[in-house]
Formats: sequence, C-alpha cells, structure tokens
Amino acid sequence: EEKLFCDIVTNKSKKYNPEKESISYKCIELEHLSTESGQLLGYVDSLNLGSIKNKFNKNNVLFGKLRPYLKKYLLAPFDGVCSSEIWVLNGINITNFFLYYLVQSDYFIGLANQSSGSKMPRADWNIIENSIFFIPQKQEQEKIASFLTSVDTKIEQITKKEELLQQYKKGVMQKIFNQEIRFKADDGSEFCEWEEKKLEDLIERTSTGLNPRQNFVLGSGLNYYVTIKNIKNGNLDFSSCEMIDDEALTLIHRRSQIQKNDIIMSSIGNIGESYLIKENPTNWDINESVFMLRPNSKVVPKYLYYTITGYKAKQYFENNSTGSSFTSIKLNTLKIMPVTVSCLEEQTKIANFLSEIDFKIEQVKKYMKSIKDLKKT
Repeated sequence: EEKLFCDIVTNKSKKYNPEKESISYKCIELEHLSTESGQLLGYVDSLNLGSIKNKFNKNNVLFGKLRPYLKKYLLAPFDGVCSSEIWVLNGINITNFFLYYLVQSDYFIGLANQSSGSKMPRADWNIIENSIFFIPQKQEQEKIASFLTSVDTKIEQITKKEELLQQYKKGVMQKIFNQEIRFKADDGSEFCEWEEKKLEDLIERTSTGLNPRQNFVLGSGLNYYVTIKNIKNGNLDFSSCEMIDDEALTLIHRRSQIQKNDIIMSSIGNIGESYLIKENPTNWDINESVFMLRPNSKVVPKYLYYTITGYKAKQYFENNSTGSSFTSIKLNTLKIMPVTVSCLEEQTKIANFLSEIDFKIEQVKKYMKSIKDLKKT
C-alpha cells in the first residue's frame, strides 16, 4: 500500500541531559556509526558528555541526519542514548526490522540528501515525512527483513574471511622478507643466500609525471591522468581518474614514458601505495606525486612490487618522510632504500606464492561485491 512516511514511522524520542541525570547509558555518536555497513564501531559513557542526547530503545533504527550521503544507520543493539544529529526512528505500522532495510534503500537515501546546508548538510524531516512509500503487509515485511538479514550475515562472513586472508598475507610476507620462510628449487636444493642492495641497484629508470599547468586542463580529453588517489590496495581505480587531452599526455610522456611491468607508487600521503602495471598504458599517465620505477634484469618486477609494499619498506617510508601538513618522500631518498634480494628463481617463487594469496583475496572481494549487488537490487 502507498503510505506517507509520517503515518508509518516516528522520529520522536525522549531527551537525556547528562548534567541533570545520574543514570549512565551507552552513548552512540556519529563517529561510532560506520559508513554504509550498519556496523557499530563503539560508544562512550553518557555521563562524561555535556550536550543533550536522544534516548533510544533496543531495535530502534538510528540514522545519521548530518551529512546523510555517508549512509550511517544502525539497528540499535541495546537501550541507550545518541547524538542529536542521529534520528531515532520507530515503526508505527511497520516492523523496525523492515524499517532498518527501508532506510538503506536508494529512495530513502535520495530523500535524505535533499538536505539543507552546504558545508554541513542535514536531512530534512519535513521532506521525508511527507514522502510516499510502498509498504507490504506485516507478514511480507517479516519475510523481507529475514531474507535481507541472511544476506547481511553472509556479508559479515565474507568480510571476516577477507580480513583473515589479509592478516595471513601480512604475516607471511614478514616471515618471507625476514627469511624465516625460504623456498627451494624444483630439485629440492637450497637457493643462494640473500643480498642487501639499494633500490637504485635494482631499477633501470625512474621518473615522475607532470603537474597540471596552464598548457592543459584537467577534465578534458579521453586520456586518464593517474594521481595518488587512484592507487588503492594494489589496484588502479580508473573510475575516479581525471581526464586530460592528447597534447597534455604528450607533454607527460616526455618525462614518465611508463610501460608494462613498471611500478608506480605514491610519493605523498599514504607513501608506498603501489601498482604493478599489467597492461600497456597507451592512453594514460601519471602526475608529479606518483613515482615510476622500472625494474632492471636483477629483480623480478612482481617481487620488487611486494618488497615496496612490505612492512620493512613502510618502516623506511615512515622514518625518512618529510612534511607536516602531509608527508612525502624524495626520489633520491627512495633510491637508497635498502632492499634484500634472493636469486631470480627464488624471487619468482616468492612472487608467485604471494600472487596466489592476492588472487584469493580478489576472488573474495568479487564475491562480496556480488552479494552486495544482490542486496541492493
């Protein structure tokens, strides 16, 4: 049936003033609500706070009205209080379990984002309460909520699996590069002892891209302009890339000239965030905040990539970065970073082993995406 939201949901809640109360509650602030996952990240003691809060009961639906595009929502797991920037929603003619999934819908989020304010936008209750929603009978509400709860459970299980794989990869990388784990040749013989070199001994060429100048404009053309924000967790996110024209790409190529098996890495912010180029980059290049490293014949490119993203490299970046507002590392400083290397045969075995773990992680991520897409549809 078609229903006005105000006929099926109320946002009325009792107030809690910590200056006049003696009872302690668990208090949920906006920062305790995760983005788009419905997970509770923590809480604080209400008596330690000064501002007036909203009271809520277990199984009320909480929704962050400040910056609603962050999609912060929660099915309350206990009685407590929360920030006044969080709506406490309670179903009148619908179950709260169904309501919890209703506020996650694109339709509700779209209404919430018809907000007031620019720097600190807030969802407008007048818009939402006067909007029409299609609501099934209670029995179907329960079945819908039960189904979507099972989907959420599956998402939690997959998330845990990915976390365990990431922890395993981190641990095994430390043992490999500490030489606590060694690989053997196919005939069972031992490989040679590892050697310590400087990074510059293992690279044939380095470069950076260009900074945007008056001779070209971002946002035009058909070529990708890769910056540090596009390199994430060993992948390259083209969906958020700026675009540049052919003339600008020609200017950049004069300096970087990147190619397959080069490594590009962030030199500022999250220093060391890297990507091993697996394709021929014919229509994209990098900006000045990204270093290009071209491995020479002494090192397997994928092995060098794992070395740069390992914990020893991260320690080096932390100890040798400069800057206050944001940290950065100089190319000359990067070149003298100590790197331990084995023979090419063992490098290959290490790279292949770690690639298998990465493949499993990617498969889990793809499965996660498919489940989230199912939930969204």
